[in-house]
Amino acid sequence: METEAFISGFCKKQNQTRTVLCEYELTERDGRILLGSDCDYGRCEYSRDCTLMAQAKE
Repeated sequence: METEAFISGFCKKQNQTRTVLCEYELTERDGRILLGSDCDYGRCEYSRDCTLMAQAKE
C-alpha cells in the first residue's frame, strides 16, 4: 500500500524552509519505505547533509 506525507524543514539549496511531499510504500516486514519526493534529493549537492530528507527517511 502507498501513502503520502508532508515533511517540513530547512532546505540548504533554496536557503529557506520547505515542505516536501514524500511518497512511501507501507510493508509489514520493513515498515515505511521512501519511494520518492518532490525535491532534488539524490541529485542535490546537499543531499549528503540534508536534514529535511533525514526526517523523511526515519
